[in-house]
Amino acid sequence: MFRISRSATSALCVFLILACLALLPLTASAADRQIVSGPYSLSVRGGSENNSAALGFDGRVDYLTRLVNLHLLGTFDLLEPTRGLGEIDQQRYGAALALSHTFPAKANIYAGTAFVNQMGENFGHAYLGGKLKVADFALLSAAYGFGFGNVKQISKASSLVGAEAVDWLEAGVVLASSQGLKLNAYYTLTDPGDLNFSGVAGEISYPIYDDLTLGVRGNADLNPDTGYWRNWSLFGFLTLAMGNQKGSPIDVALEKNNPLKLPVVLNKNIQQASASTITFNIRRCGDGCSNPVQGTTIFVFGVGNIFEATDVTGGSGSYTYAWSLAPGSIYKFGSATDGAQVLIDQFGSGLGQTLTCTVRDASNPSNAATLSVVLSTAD
Repeated sequence: MFRISRSATSALCVFLILACLALLPLTASAADRQIVSGPYSLSVRGGSENNSAALGFDGRVDYLTRLVNLHLLGTFDLLEPTRGLGEIDQQRYGAALALSHTFPAKANIYAGTAFVNQMGENFGHAYLGGKLKVADFALLSAAYGFGFGNVKQISKASSLVGAEAVDWLEAGVVLASSQGLKLNAYYTLTDPGDLNFSGVAGEISYPIYDDLTLGVRGNADLNPDTGYWRNWSLFGFLTLAMGNQKGSPIDVALEKNNPLKLPVVLNKNIQQASASTITFNIRRCGDGCSNPVQGTTIFVFGVGNIFEATDVTGGSGSYTYAWSLAPGSIYKFGSATDGAQVLIDQFGSGLGQTLTCTVRDASNPSNAATLSVVLSTAD
C-alpha cells in the first residue's frame, strides 16, 4: 500500500541540507534586526505528505506578557489522495493551545494540548517542553508529548488501518542569525519506550520583510517496522505576522519557536482475517444454557429468559453480536445484554415474534452471519 524509499530519502536530504546550513557563521551584533512576531500570524504551505500533495493553512495567536504567554493555533489541510494519508477524505483539521513563560534572554518553558481530525477520527495529546539560550545565536530545545486514547480501527477501501496518537520525543537546536536566518534541527523518537521509531525534522526560514517570512520544513521517520506507515513531509511555507510585537530573531525564536505541536499519529495496516463462513446456534439459558435450538422455534417459560449465541465458528475468532426482536409486542428486551447473551421478558401468550442475532467478525466487519428463531409459549 505504501512505498517509502523516495519519500523518506527526499525528506532526509532536506534535513541534511538544513544541517549543512547550520555550519554557516551565525553571529549576533548590537544591531540585531527587529522583526514582527505577532500577536497574529497567517501561514500558507504547500508540498507533499505521505505520498499526498498537500495545501495547508494555519492561523495562530501568540499573546505575550511578562508572566505567561498564550499560544493558539488552528490548522486545515487539503490533500490530493494517492496513497497513505491521502486517504483521509481529502481534508484534515486541528487546533492547539499552549501556555509558556519566558525568562528574558535565558529560557522558555511551555505546556500544551492539541487535537487533529484525520480519517474521520479525532486524535489528541498533551506535551511539555522548554528552550535554553546557550549563545547569542543558539537555543537548545526539547519536548515530550503524551498521546490520548487507544488504537482506532478504520476501514479504508480494501484495507483496515489501526491509527493511534502515540507518545513522542523531540530534541535539537535552534540557530538564528542577527538578520533573521533561522534553522531548526531535531532528532525525534516516536512511541519512546516501546517502538522507538527514530526520525529527523528540520526547518529553515528567512524574513524577506520584517513581517513576511519564507521557509521550508520537512521530517521523516527512519526505521518503522514492517506494516507501519513511515510518516514524512516536505513543505514550503509563507507566514505573514501582524501586530506591534517585535523582537530580535533569537528572542522571537525563544518566545515562540514550537510551543504549538499537533499530535503524532502512528498508522499500521492490519492484516484482515480471511472471510471464512461464520456459523452459530441460538439457545435458551433457563435450563442452564444447554440444548442448542433444533429447527426454528424456541419455547419460552415464565419471565426473564436469557438467550445466547453459542457454538460460534469461522472468521477470526473475535466477534461482535447484534440482537433484534420483531414484529409485535408479546416480548421485549430486558435491561441486561452481554454481547453473546440477551435477556427477554415474556408478555401475553401464544406465538411470539422472531428473535434475530447477527454475529460479525470484529477484524473483518463485512464477514457476518445471521440466524433467526421464533419464540413460542405453546407446543
